Amino acid sequence: MDKQAVNEATTTTSSGGGGSDNSTSPKRYIYTQVDMEHFKHSSAHKELLGFVSAMGKGLTTTTTTSNSSTLLHSYNPHAPLNDLSPALASLHGSLCCISRWIDPNTTDGLPPDQQVKARFGNPVFRTWHERLTERSGGIIKCLMECHGKYVNYTDGESSSEDATTKEEILKECSELGYQAASSSPTTPYDHGISPKEKDIITELRCYLHDSFGHPIRLDYGTGHECSFIVFLLSLCKIGCFNWSSSGGSDVGKGPTTPKTSPEVIGHASLSILHEYLNVTRGLQRDYMLEPAGSHGVWGLDDYHCVPFYLGACQMRAREQWQQQRQQNQKKTKKLAAKESSGIVADTDDTARRLPDNPYLPDSTTVTATHHADNNDHWDPSIIHNRPILESYRGTYIYLSCIHFIQQIKPGVPFFESSPMLNDISHLGSWSKVMAGLLRLFEGEVLDKLPVVQHFVFGSIFKASWTPSRKGPQEAPKRTFIGGSGGVEITGGMPVTRAPWAK
Repeated sequence: MDKQAVNEATTTTSSGGGGSDNSTSPKRYIYTQVDMEHFKHSSAHKELLGFVSAMGKGLTTTTTTSNSSTLLHSYNPHAPLNDLSPALASLHGSLCCISRWIDPNTTDGLPPDQQVKARFGNPVFRTWHERLTERSGGIIKCLMECHGKYVNYTDGESSSEDATTKEEILKECSELGYQAASSSPTTPYDHGISPKEKDIITELRCYLHDSFGHPIRLDYGTGHECSFIVFLLSLCKIGCFNWSSSGGSDVGKGPTTPKTSPEVIGHASLSILHEYLNVTRGLQRDYMLEPAGSHGVWGLDDYHCVPFYLGACQMRAREQWQQQRQQNQKKTKKLAAKESSGIVADTDDTARRLPDNPYLPDSTTVTATHHADNNDHWDPSIIHNRPILESYRGTYIYLSCIHFIQQIKPGVPFFESSPMLNDISHLGSWSKVMAGLLRLFEGEVLDKLPVVQHFVFGSIFKASWTPSRKGPQEAPKRTFIGGSGGVEITGGMPVTRAPWAK
């Protein structure tokens, strides 16, 4: 991988890793409310919130260039690698393989133990997580190798017929990622790599291990989801979101940090999160993982938060596109009227047309006719339209989230199973939903001690303060920590009022 990114990723903060321990493994820094206040005002908090915000911003940025052939909010489930870098294509392939680990029809499948009568938590998940731990080093090493192999690739630089295209490269990297997750490595992942690369993989493994649930508690919640976001943020900071070591606007800090535009972050994250959800939903459904820290019916969702925000941004972008499309149709009618009157059309007006939407039925670039979008206006109440959910859940991640809730809670009226989401559906626009969900993510996830006390920090995702005490890496399993004195309590966490509540 690119040397500048390696050097930036492995530069340690002056505050160190919590005392005299020189281990390169990420460590806990949040134990008490005092640590929590440090985190709230830290660069790590700012980076993480900014990264999630950039995901949404990248989807809602609009363009009207006439040579654009795709719509910014669109996601094609039939071509999920389109917006990925080689490293992320490898990760996507690994997630595809991981989603099949639970399949009983595969030779090494890990189906749930049907003899277990517990309401939550099938113990086979512990075996599943052990497999993740065994193979994670190979998965991350593979994506780093894909990044390093094509870091200087320039599309179209060679005119030879056998020149490798981007599509072929992404397919190759995806297949390599799938293979890395399909079997236990025959050699240690740190064989043949530099100490710096080993430190990067060690840190990334910790974030990936925490991204799918807790193997002892047998639960999953927004803290685990957030660990996956930290994993993606770390990949972004070391340049793995790009084809090269430079890109658009700054995401990380420091002169050697690769630059990644919000558009790249948004579209890549949308594709990766679709596959990540395929994994986590299988775990939640088949292993019946207990919702970690859930507010029950009074929360947004039992397990997730970020996909709802990203989905709302995607729907807002669709809303923007339709508004621009309507304006474009009016301009077209005016131009037609001018031409019929013998008035020469303004060349500037003819150039201002919207990008072709490959999901509309009248598009010239329809990728799958059975998946074509319609041209209706969709406000937040569209979630109550079951045919729409069934038809478009593969493209729009917000509809996918709603569909999954209805799938795992059949027969329960939506206003009873998910009153907050039901209330959101009555809002007038997706822009309100989008803004409210980002504030909810900050208030209910990043600013909640019971969630972020599980975070670990390393040299990529850095803590800038000295923790209040030394302790084991593992966060408490049964109790929460509250109060300025760091007293452990057994109660739950206070509820943040929904931003749209009156």
